[in-house]
Amino acid sequence: MSSIRATQHRWSALFLVAAIGFVQACSKSDSTTAPTRSIAVSLNSATSTAPQGGSSSVFVTVTGAGGFTGTPTVAVAGQPAGVTSTVSAIATAGSVSTGTVTLNVSTATVPGSYPITINATGTGVTAATATHTLVVTAFSFAVVATPATLSVSQGSTGNSSLAITRTNLTGAIAFAVTGAPTGVTAVVTPASTTGTAASLVVTTAVNATLGPATLTITATSPGAANQTVTLALTVTPGLGVTLAVNPAVLSVARGTSNVTNIALTRTAFVTVVTLAAEGLPTGATAVFVPASTAGTASSLTITASATATQGTFTITVRGSATGLGDATTTFQLTIP
Repeated sequence: MSSIRATQHRWSALFLVAAIGFVQACSKSDSTTAPTRSIAVSLNSATSTAPQGGSSSVFVTVTGAGGFTGTPTVAVAGQPAGVTSTVSAIATAGSVSTGTVTLNVSTATVPGSYPITINATGTGVTAATATHTLVVTAFSFAVVATPATLSVSQGSTGNSSLAITRTNLTGAIAFAVTGAPTGVTAVVTPASTTGTAASLVVTTAVNATLGPATLTITATSPGAANQTVTLALTVTPGLGVTLAVNPAVLSVARGTSNVTNIALTRTAFVTVVTLAAEGLPTGATAVFVPASTAGTASSLTITASATATQGTFTITVRGSATGLGDATTTFQLTIP
């Protein structure tokens, strides 16, 4: 009887050992179940900055896990108005894929900070996302004229340098000038520039309106606020000569002569002036002494022949000089 019980105990022990071994084998089998495939997204920078009209780039890395080795698709969502995105071709090496997202900002995009979502999707895996903050900055520019006051004599030119300061602005800036008085032209050279400097050129005619004037330079660039700068211009008497006849009424009888005087008033001009009389009637002659002068006076002798045409005539006295517009004046000649 005791032998039978001993045998039963041995079988019970063997059964227990077998059961424990079965449980351990099942547990070991469960622990070798294949891992879940997944992807994760990382960015080289959490924030980037782009000016209005500019762009920024973000380097994207998608890492696969659990045996995922496919090429994911990268897309962008959540851009503000005026911002578009482009994704470069995705390069995959093993479980790692990389690409570049470019964010293009229009000139109309309102400056500010915007959270943008970058999504990665792949076959058989849950989509992964990363958030990137795009900071849009405004662009602007300023213009300063040096000198801000300009004195230009009649018949000459003057210049003022325009210095341009740009903030996030790379586009062309165009210039226009208003306020020039009669006889004055004012232009900016170059009229449009992508650089940081230009020049205002003021040219005055010999008969330009004298005195002060205000020139307004308006600078424009698409998407940026217009800028204006003013320049105080003074037009002064230029190089020149004015003529006067005294007496301005002259009577010369047939067969005789008479004299009138020519006064030359010079303004910063010392070159020789050549004098001539125009409009003489037939039979009348004019002689200047001197006919060419670097001085301020000459005399004019009018001689009427015995057959000179009778009547009253307007005679023009003209003064000519190299590099100077002609000066003229008139007097009345009567041959009774």
